[in-house]
Amino acid sequence: MKTVVITGATAGLGLHTAAHLAGRGWHVVLGHRDEMRGQSAARRLRQRVPQASVEPLHIDLADLRSVARAAERLRQAGQRPPLHAIVGNAGIQVIDGVRRSVDGYELTFATNHLGHHLLVTALVNDLVDGGRIVLVSSGTHWPKKSMGFPAPRWAAPAELADPQEADPAPTAGRVRYATSKLANIYFVHELARRLAGRPIMVNAYDPGLMPDTALSRDYPVTVRRLYRLAAPVIAALVPGARSSRSAARHLGVLVDDPRFASTTGAYLEGPKVGDSSPESHDVARERELWSASEHLVGEALARR
Repeated sequence: MKTVVITGATAGLGLHTAAHLAGRGWHVVLGHRDEMRGQSAARRLRQRVPQASVEPLHIDLADLRSVARAAERLRQAGQRPPLHAIVGNAGIQVIDGVRRSVDGYELTFATNHLGHHLLVTALVNDLVDGGRIVLVSSGTHWPKKSMGFPAPRWAAPAELADPQEADPAPTAGRVRYATSKLANIYFVHELARRLAGRPIMVNAYDPGLMPDTALSRDYPVTVRRLYRLAAPVIAALVPGARSSRSAARHLGVLVDDPRFASTTGAYLEGPKVGDSSPESHDVARERELWSASEHLVGEALARR
């Protein structure tokens, strides 16, 4: 049996991916922010997959101390099968002003990037040979493919992490989301370089537009309701859109299928290797982001 850690695993893409891998015999660690939701997700997963080996684990990506504690628990030997995969799925999009993480960083950047940076780097040496890391990115990082979503706006990582530098306008919140998804790709590229020579694969995954997920939870109630009602039509008719269940099957394949045993540093659109934006191939930014992220994470942990 193999262990996979999935962040944001209590609903949507994360839960469906967990079900897919549990059905294939994996021990699934369900990363969650809320104990009740984590236990509920585990029960639902066991109902869907009676033989599922499931372990809820508190991983609040907006709280770097929580991430560090989770990594420490996962490193404890003998409690679960060997670690074969990490899926960084959790994400947040904030449009109602500017919010801070527990550590005082801008919430979108903290959750979507910094938390995953810490979790993956803390566990990467515990992955067995042949292990895989998948970060869920998004086509929103490239205006050409984002169907009207505002383009990312890159800046020095310390500025991206600073709530005082963040514009409170709703559109700016969407820009921060797109920027965080660009950061995911930078992280994947830099980590793939650092893992050169080790049989560990790391890739970015674009699940496409998934109208049935909770990513729109900060939108007005009316908009959320309309979006939910239209979800099946959007998934069926809009190019690049799919249900979270369908996207989860593709994500599960990236984790489990031998076809991707040697694919690394790639951007996957559904089940196929695709192109990320020209902006996403900036080596200087990738190295700067890595160094700055280590500093920001270290500062936050030292303060607490």
